[in-house]
Amino acid sequence: MTKKKVLVTGAAGFIGSHVAQELLKQGLDVVAVDDLSGGFLGNIPEGAHFVQMDVADHVAVDDLFEEEGRFDVIYHLAAYAAEGLSHYIRRYNYTNNVIGSINLINQAVKTEADCFVFTSSIAVYGSNQVPMTEDLTPSPEDPYGVAKFAVELDLRAAKEQFGLDYV
Repeated sequence: MTKKKVLVTGAAGFIGSHVAQELLKQGLDVVAVDDLSGGFLGNIPEGAHFVQMDVADHVAVDDLFEEEGRFDVIYHLAAYAAEGLSHYIRRYNYTNNVIGSINLINQAVKTEADCFVFTSSIAVYGSNQVPMTEDLTPSPEDPYGVAKFAVELDLRAAKEQFGLDYV
């Protein structure tokens, strides 16, 4: 029986490195991706195959999937968290948080990944909806929340059209 192969983006960040570490403990083959713009190389757990790249670069993403083949599960944690700044860096926000995600979703569909795990944000719900639960109607108030919600919508469409399971 072959080991399940997983991709973890944002693997040099705090959460991504812990996710990668836990997956390694479970005996999975982990490919850890990060552009090191906010994470640290020292966070990549031993045993993970590290690839430094920007998921917003579609050629790099396509090359990664060409070289690595199919991933059973894609854990997409790479993002530029700029809730307070996103009004002022719209292009950067959307490039990193939407285009990067879409590049990965495209490959997940093409290679028939079993599941795409996406880390969204409470920012998709806006403010003044308390207590916040996932059954609230999204009402993002800044470009960061809009970007995260756009990816959620795209994942829903990929599920409906292509059967890509997602969390």
